[in-house]
Amino acid sequence: MSPTFKKHVCRYAATTLTALALWNCSSDSSHDDSIQAFQLGTQANVALNLDYSDTPLIDSLVLDCYGPDTLHFVHSVEKKLFNLDVFPSDEWIFKAKLYANGTLMQEGEITTALEAGATINLKIPMHALVGFVYVEIPIGFGNPAGIKKGEMKLTSKDESYTYPMVFNSDNVSFKSGDLKLNREYHITLTMQDESGKSIFSLEDDFSLDENSPIPNFQIASLRSKIALAIELAKDVNVQVTLKLPATKRAPVVNDLIVSEFFVVANDKDSSQYNFVELYNGSTDTLALDKCSLGKTSSVTGAADIGTTSLPPNEVLVVGNRGTANIAGIYKYAENMPQFGKTSGSIVLQCDGNVLDSLYYGKSDSLHVAPLSVGSSSGDNRKSTQLNIGLWNKRNEPESWCTGAPTPGSISACGN
Repeated sequence: MSPTFKKHVCRYAATTLTALALWNCSSDSSHDDSIQAFQLGTQANVALNLDYSDTPLIDSLVLDCYGPDTLHFVHSVEKKLFNLDVFPSDEWIFKAKLYANGTLMQEGEITTALEAGATINLKIPMHALVGFVYVEIPIGFGNPAGIKKGEMKLTSKDESYTYPMVFNSDNVSFKSGDLKLNREYHITLTMQDESGKSIFSLEDDFSLDENSPIPNFQIASLRSKIALAIELAKDVNVQVTLKLPATKRAPVVNDLIVSEFFVVANDKDSSQYNFVELYNGSTDTLALDKCSLGKTSSVTGAADIGTTSLPPNEVLVVGNRGTANIAGIYKYAENMPQFGKTSGSIVLQCDGNVLDSLYYGKSDSLHVAPLSVGSSSGDNRKSTQLNIGLWNKRNEPESWCTGAPTPGSISACGN
């Protein structure tokens, strides 16, 4: 489940690192005896896997290795498993550093002996240095609640810090600077409309240290009826003063949009299938029982989505394959239209109203700047993906890109 409201209080508790083989390697040793040792297979293989707690705003992991060679690696932490071949030695020193929120958050060190031809796993205990607070709240496409400003205030002992709200497409966020560990903090978070009327407020107390868990708040929607789940946090005061529509309803324009489509699947490859991905950018759960996907605005030949409820900030993948293992919700459409592989249209409509439509492929008198579509031949076929931050410019080709299909995951070609 993708939480629609997150508060991360990052302590960077003792986290383990089970090895690393990484990028940007620099070595001081390039002599003939080193090359000969490599050719004879006398190096040791170290398997490294970073196992860290779910932490927002991670920048990079840095590993420095000191032994017969001096090695330096920088990794962007998308992957956790790597392999590193190093020369045997009675003493190898591995120093790891984790950067997040623009600063050094964790570090750890381990010393070990490595024998020729050995294959081992290493664990490096990581120790927290500082912490921070990060809050992200979705506000829906077009900001229907009318949120204009807000702030987060943190108080600890005789110190007080105030951080502004930042707009990020369909959500707002609050981010603190570095915070001292082993302290109690009080958080006050508020959001107001243009006239200064309070729309949302939250107050809570929490501890920031290496050993305590990370409190996690999840709010399904900024509506008059709130689903609030609290884990490990006590005495939380949440207030919503703005009365908004019901939490489950039929979609309207700019609620539900096409965020990705793949129409060039290889029929001979059982792992590929054509699909259209839909994203709920509203702050409500949408009932899609009267929605369909077609090649034109006519419902004739369109695929009925059927009885489906799509929560806010979630994705629905409609495909022509019986089952699919994806991160979001999958719906098999037995009568999925045969969308053109080189050019065509995709039309989403609900209860007779067109909510979204796009044209891809070849330009003509009606479509001067169509969207790009992946090649229909070869092994590395690509889908067309929307940069969700440009949802209101989705009719422009620059808002889209082509890349490896990611059904069920909101990403623009790996970004």
